[in-house]
This record gives sequence, C-alpha cells and structure tokens, in this order.
Amino acid sequence: MKKVLFTVALLFGAFAASAQVSVVKEAKSKKGNPEEAAKIIEAALTNPETANDPETWKLAGDFQKAIYDAENEKLYLSAVDKSLKVDTNKLYNSLLKMFDCYLKCDEVEQAKVASGELKKPKLRKKNAATLSQLRINLVNGGVEAFNVGNHANALKYFGMYVDVINNPIFADQAAALQADTLTSLYANYAAMAASAVQNPDAVIKYGNIGKENDEEGWRSLMYMAEVYGKEKVDSVKWLETIKEGTERFPSQDYFVGNVMDYYLSKGLVTEALTQIDKLLAVNETPYYLYVKGVLLVENKNYDAAQAVLDKVIALNGNLVAEAYIKKGECYVIPAQDIVEENSSLNLDDPKYNTNEAKIKEYYELAKPYYEKARELRPNESQLWGNALLAIYWKLSKAEYEALAKEMGLE
Repeated sequence: MKKVLFTVALLFGAFAASAQVSVVKEAKSKKGNPEEAAKIIEAALTNPETANDPETWKLAGDFQKAIYDAENEKLYLSAVDKSLKVDTNKLYNSLLKMFDCYLKCDEVEQAKVASGELKKPKLRKKNAATLSQLRINLVNGGVEAFNVGNHANALKYFGMYVDVINNPIFADQAAALQADTLTSLYANYAAMAASAVQNPDAVIKYGNIGKENDEEGWRSLMYMAEVYGKEKVDSVKWLETIKEGTERFPSQDYFVGNVMDYYLSKGLVTEALTQIDKLLAVNETPYYLYVKGVLLVENKNYDAAQAVLDKVIALNGNLVAEAYIKKGECYVIPAQDIVEENSSLNLDDPKYNTNEAKIKEYYELAKPYYEKARELRPNESQLWGNALLAIYWKLSKAEYEALAKEMGLE
C-alpha cells in the first residue's frame, strides 16, 4: 500500500511540474499582450521547477520591459498628442519589476554555472545592457513618487538605483559605476525616503553611501544623526556623525548648532570654543561668529563676546537682533549674580545698597541692546520681552507697565 501511495506522490509531483512548464508556454503564447502574459507567468516564479530556470525569469522580465516600453512610448508621444493618457505608476512599477526579474535571472543562471550545469552564462550580457541603459529612469520613478508623497515607492526606486552597482550582473562595469557620483547623490534621496517611512536600517545603509557626495552628503549625515539621536539610541554614533557633518559640511548650521548644544549641555565650553575657532578659520560666517559670541558669554568672557558680537552686527545678517540680545546678556548675567548675592543679605547691610546701585548700572547698560532687538523684531517678544520687563521693573515702573500691557500681561 505504501508503495502505491509513493508512486501516486511521484506522479502528482511530475504533474505539478508539468503544469508549471505549461504555464510558461501559455505565457509565451500571450507575449502579444504582455500584461496578461505577466500575470500568467507569476505562478511559475514561485514553483521550484520553473523558478530555478533562468529562462523563466528572463521571460518575466521581458514582459515587464514590454509593458514599460509601451507606456514609455506613450509618454513621448503625449508631448504631441495630448489625448494620450500615460499611466506613470504602471510605467515605473514595470521598470522596477523588470530589474527584479533580470537580476533574479542572473542569480539563477550564475548558480547553474557554478554547479557545472551550464558552461557559461548566456543571458547576462543582454540583460546587463538593458538594465544599464534604463537604470537612470529609476530616478524618474523616485522623483515622481516623492512628488506625490509616496515615500515607500521613492525608497524602492532610489534604493534599486543605488543597490545595483554592487550586483554581480554589472561586474564588468564595477569601476565605472563605483566612480559615478550620481550614485552617492541619489543615495541621499533614498536615505530621505527611508527617514520619511521610519526605516532606520535603510537610512543608515543609504546614508553611509550618500554622505560621500560633496554637494548633498549633508542630508545623509543629518538623517543618520536623527536615527542615532532618537531616544538616545546611540549617543556615541550621534556625536561622531554630527562632528563629521561639521567637518565635511561646515556651511550647514544643523551640525554646528547640534554639536554646540551638546558641548553646552555637558559644560564643555572650552572644547566648544576650540571647535568653533577651527570652523571660523575656514569660513568666518555670521552664524559661526554668533555661536562663538554665545560661547564666550557662557564662559563669562564678556569683553571678548562683545567684540565678536559687534562683528555679527556689522555683517548685518539675519542674526543681528540675537546678537544685540547677547550683548545685553553681557550685563544682565552679572547683574543677576549680584541679585542672587543680595537675596542673602539683610536690607540694612551697607553692601546691599551698593549692590542695588550696581544692578541698576548693569541694567542701564543692557537696556539699549534689548530695546534695539525689540525695534528690529517687534513681533517676537519671546526674544526680548522677559528680559526687558525685568530691566524696566528695576529702572522704570511706567515703562514696565506699558510693556506689560502691550504684551497682554495686564
């Protein structure tokens, strides 16, 4: 009885394999209708008998190329004939599927060569030529996906564009592909798409390639830093990435601001000043000067801070109001130190009145800087409001009440 069942099983297996072979034949017979043929051959791509035949994958790729070519032809003709409707989703989807099929075809064929079943590959050269010619169109698919907010598809297109340079099918072109700066350029957009769909592994994968691009590499480093910094996943990697950003892309304020915030949060003002001086030696921008001014104020080096902040104001950029505020802090901060000291003194202590006079002196010196910031940015009271209220409270009750009313506090 067992022998009979075993025989039946064998017959059933042979029938299943034969059925899949017939599927391939049927798909071939429908090649005039590539969309129908592509649907028919899908079953053969998952059956071991036919899926292990490179010709099956070649055929499936050919169907996808035919779909792509037909839609691509419409795209060109639509520039003249506006009545033609182009399905760009079908266009780029078939392009991506064609890449998948031809790459799988090469993988299966090379496995047969390695096992001795085939003497040499027959399909690689033609498939590689087709993929090489059409690879740049993956970028068009990625751009369109971005434009409609489909970041998952954008990641697929840009990711494929980047990934194929290391595929064995392009072994003969490896040197040229590795030297192509477009690969690192579009790796940045793959990293951006990966960030949008919250795929941290893909951000790191493509970011490490994209960061090498001289123009756009800062994007990759920024997205990588966000991955490493999220909920303090890897603070060491975060700091390394931020520092790399400041060194390689010193004009990008994102990295400088983050690294300075880090130093300040750790109380490492001296280290921060060393870092900003290195950047200033290369490029003396208003932002770097402002950052140095902030650090000098933090370090209570007020005279040096005033000199640097004066340079920021002289350059007349978009940080002038902030520079005036920091100049004001050069007097408000020491005044606050004295306020704190007075809080521990008795009112009849002679030093108390001396300190009060000094506080007013400092506030008088600070007042014009905050008023200048108010003049420059009248609608941004969060910059100057609280400090100016404190100054007016000490110097002029009338001005205090007027400002408090203006700010809606009374």
